[in-house]
Amino acid sequence: MTWVRFPSPAPILLGAALLAVFSIVPGLAWSQALTEAEIGSRPNAGGAAEVIHVRFGLLDVVGISDRNQQFSIDAFVEVRWRDPRLAAGSADTGETRSLSVNEIWTPRLLIINNRGVERQLPDVVTVDRDGNVILRQRLVGELAADFELREFPFDSQELRIDIVSYQYSPEELVYSTESELIARLEGFRSKGWTFEALEPEFSVYRLAEDGTGTSKLSFVLSAKRKSGFYALTLAMPMTLILFLAWLVHWLPPGVIPPRIGMASATVFSLIAFGVSFRLTLPAIDYLTRADRFVVLSTILVAVSLAVTVLASRLASKDRLDDASRLSRRIRIAFPLAYAAILLLTLVN
Repeated sequence: MTWVRFPSPAPILLGAALLAVFSIVPGLAWSQALTEAEIGSRPNAGGAAEVIHVRFGLLDVVGISDRNQQFSIDAFVEVRWRDPRLAAGSADTGETRSLSVNEIWTPRLLIINNRGVERQLPDVVTVDRDGNVILRQRLVGELAADFELREFPFDSQELRIDIVSYQYSPEELVYSTESELIARLEGFRSKGWTFEALEPEFSVYRLAEDGTGTSKLSFVLSAKRKSGFYALTLAMPMTLILFLAWLVHWLPPGVIPPRIGMASATVFSLIAFGVSFRLTLPAIDYLTRADRFVVLSTILVAVSLAVTVLASRLASKDRLDDASRLSRRIRIAFPLAYAAILLLTLVN
């Protein structure tokens, strides 16, 4: 019988132990997060400013509220920076890991015109072996906008997304010039508008003129209102009311009660329509184009009522010829005045 001699197990066990140590230690170094002191200090503390790259993918503008001066967005944001302290020190640059934002340094970004935007994804980042950090987040909610409505309903508005760091000055943090807004404008669900993406704006945001401030990155979307909708909801109903006020002067001057009743009804209808329409706009301290149209139309209807009363008074005194002459004049002047109102207020 032949006996097989096995080598002593001691060298084998020693080699396995050394192999395990050398394979585990780099992994431990790779998975280690920053210390509390490092989390509180930026990567280039005392040196050059951190460069933050932001890609703002605007998936949708869900709606625009004139009255609240807000717009609703659905967006996917990607923020990139480099933290050498998170580098793995390995030639293998393909491997990445995920960390909580509480375990690393972040640029402390916020949207200053946020009025209810909520985060939809976990607050984690992806880090590669070179220390390149990527923060991805889905944002859904309301943003404030400063609408300029003097030309309403032929206005264009700027929908701004203003991003700042609430902790770092312009000497400590800047935004990459390659930061960009990405959007499929034709797919937005906010109807009644046409959109155009403008170039990102880089500036310094300060609460006080003599304050240090912070770097601000603004993504701007130009929204032009489609005015055709208001031809149906404003111009046509107003034209109908004015047409009724004009028809009053085609009735015989001697038919006093129907003339007065119809003229009065047009005044009340116009006032009610103007008030209900104005409620769709914010409480601004100036008149829009649409407001001027309503005001001038109201004045025209008031003049028409005054002429109706005067003609009825002449007819009641048996001055039918004078009453008829006055009615014929207002029948010609009324449509001319209305055409002038349209040219002054609604026609670009």
